[in-house]
Amino acid sequence: MPPGTVSFSAIIDKKGVNPFVDVPAEVSDSFHQSGNIPVAGTLNGVPIRATLVPIGNGRHRLYVNGDMRERANVDVGDTIEVTLRLDAEPRELPLPQPPAEAFRQNPMAKAAFEALTPSRRKEVLAYLNHLKTPEALQRNVDKVVNALIQSNDG
Repeated sequence: MPPGTVSFSAIIDKKGVNPFVDVPAEVSDSFHQSGNIPVAGTLNGVPIRATLVPIGNGRHRLYVNGDMRERANVDVGDTIEVTLRLDAEPRELPLPQPPAEAFRQNPMAKAAFEALTPSRRKEVLAYLNHLKTPEALQRNVDKVVNALIQSNDG
């Protein structure tokens, strides 16, 4: 195993609608960080990128989302093998051309977008990046720009 990589086995549990595994204390400790920890590694040999979420007392939880479960062919109740390392790769999503152009034309919308929390900006960018047609992208860019302008007027 490469230096800085840790591994563990765990059974996927579920809290509400969210499947997860609790990360062993020694694994949490090995990262020498508190708070959210960006990680990359494998789940049953399938590459993953995720964030370890703090649950208290220095411990973390790894949420096992639908895409991860599908690619690894696992579900709640299954035992999984996880390897993790710190992930230093940027997690920023690209700004598609239409909203970039709209922000150039409307500095107020750009300022309102930049004032959003990082998680909200990421949510908006993820949505815009997954639209399939140029028409749908433009229609939704217009909606986002209008919403941002209105939020700045309030």
